Amino acid sequence: MTPQTAERNIRYNVQHGVASVLPANLAVPFFGILALKMGASNFQIALLSSAPAIMSLLVMIPGAIYVDRFSLKKRVTTMFFWANRVFYLLLACVPFFTEDRRAAALVVAVALMNLPGAIGNVAWQSFISRVIPSSRRAQAFAHRNRWMNVVGTVAVVIAGRALDIMRFPLGYQVMFLVAFVAAMVEIRIFQRIEEPEAPPGGNSGAATSAGRGTPSRAGPNGLRRRLIDLPGSVRWAWRDILSHPRFVRFTLAAVVFYFMWQIAWPLFTLYQVKELGANNLWVSLLTLANSSGALFGYGLWAKVADRRGHLGSLCLASTGMFLVPLFYALLHSLVALAILNLAVGVIFSGVILGLFNALLESVPEERTTTYIAYYNTAITLTTVFAPLVGVGLLKLTGFFWAFLICAVGRVLGSYCFYLVLWSRRREEARPTFVTAAGPPA
Repeated sequence: MTPQTAERNIRYNVQHGVASVLPANLAVPFFGILALKMGASNFQIALLSSAPAIMSLLVMIPGAIYVDRFSLKKRVTTMFFWANRVFYLLLACVPFFTEDRRAAALVVAVALMNLPGAIGNVAWQSFISRVIPSSRRAQAFAHRNRWMNVVGTVAVVIAGRALDIMRFPLGYQVMFLVAFVAAMVEIRIFQRIEEPEAPPGGNSGAATSAGRGTPSRAGPNGLRRRLIDLPGSVRWAWRDILSHPRFVRFTLAAVVFYFMWQIAWPLFTLYQVKELGANNLWVSLLTLANSSGALFGYGLWAKVADRRGHLGSLCLASTGMFLVPLFYALLHSLVALAILNLAVGVIFSGVILGLFNALLESVPEERTTTYIAYYNTAITLTTVFAPLVGVGLLKLTGFFWAFLICAVGRVLGSYCFYLVLWSRRREEARPTFVTAAGPPA
């Protein structure tokens, strides 16, 4: 890839990020409050996080194996983007259900939306690792995320105010339709990113048609043969994963961190709406405060990553994540929480930037898509159970103690990344012995 192509891809990647945040921020921040207005129970609020994760578990690894059959990733990634974004139209139809079924229909639609969404996300991560050089990723993604925060913040504030002005549920239907139109623009921009030619010999031994990004055709007995070979394939995959200890350690640390992080997610929505009386505008203002902090944070953490490495910056950023549930336990004002979210945005931007770039450093290069799917499947397991644990914790202890327990859990999750960093530095400091026959192979 030429330097000019890389620069052009970085520019289009920023534009794609801006376009992708528009549909997401017009709809996703308001799923929880929409569900509550439709009469959703606490369990259904938790399912808004858990059910999409269950869908991801079902399709992520098979989907990644399918994507890895393609030597070129852009076309297949675009296909899954389309399949995911069309659900905005289906979400606009949820209010047509009877009142007793609307909340359940919303949960089901959000869950099914994640079937193509999970595969598309894995495909995008693999695709983008090829089109942006590793030496440019920290600054490139900091710049992308900074602009995503600016545009996403404006979108969520406008959407929140509009939803409070328009009558229910028409306002939500309008937002979902606008989100769909914005998603079509996003996909068009994504298609402008130039993908480098596939390396000679295909994609890590996967059967592909040379240079066209199309999978080979399986024989008539291919499905039966794959089912018979499945137990052996699982054993081989497990041995293959264990042969990459750097990836295993990072994934285990991320699993613990994500689980401790996600326990509090449904509690925040329930606390803001049920205890503090937040409306759509307040939800958008809290997002605005978080995004404003992130605008400063992305530039800061990109510089930290250049000095300390992506894993080192992730350790520092994740350390501050415990402050969010701690202050939720102590503060009882939406204004105070909005001020808190300014600092949270700075911390959160470092976590997001560090997690993604540290993952790309940890996966083996020969099968990036598949290993990203292994990682995403592992952390998705936490998304299934963590919100349910959070709701159960709330039922047992109430908001105050539930938030304090979540804060302690986040400290433990952050510590796991320090263990990974310590083990990696030990590996790098280990002396390399050279024999008389020459350097080791």
